Amino acid sequence: MYATNYGFTLGGKTAKELGIIMLRSSQRPVLPGTVDRTLAIPGRHGAWDFGADLAARRFDLECALIADDVASREAAISALAAHLVDSTGRPRELDLIFDNVPDRKYRVRYSGTLPIDRLANTGRFTLPLVAFDPFATGLQEQLVEEVVSESPHMIQLTTDGNVRTSPVIVLSNEGATTITNFKITNEYRLE
Repeated sequence: MYATNYGFTLGGKTAKELGIIMLRSSQRPVLPGTVDRTLAIPGRHGAWDFGADLAARRFDLECALIADDVASREAAISALAAHLVDSTGRPRELDLIFDNVPDRKYRVRYSGTLPIDRLANTGRFTLPLVAFDPFATGLQEQLVEEVVSESPHMIQLTTDGNVRTSPVIVLSNEGATTITNFKITNEYRLE
């Protein structure tokens, strides 16, 4: 009846566990829109370009809910609504992982409205999600622990991503002497 487009996991629950399937017409943009910073200057053609950043990434997932009967359809709709909000009724942040790209996730929340077309035992709707950080992240953090006993000391980290990501650096002094006047330099290789 419906053409599916793989599936997804949202907040630790698969689409199947939520009682829905993602349809082929789902919108998953290659890149989010841009936030352009320009200035029109009177008496000059065009505009001065100050650059751009990426906007939040929107996912409009066309979904179908298929149930055995009307009562189970309504129960699945209520369960989906409860999954999207926290105990105070506010949209909560959830990890979104697409089945065809299982090694990365987006941090999303419900954003917009969620009308549903109820037809017999089915329901069709667009699930509007937004990732305010438009970049996907890996599922696992890399943890590197080293004892630094000489100066200078370099720790080289390599990631598989395509966007420069700042590391979280935690220093702890395990000796009796207080360490002062240290410098941390974070460098990126340009290719």
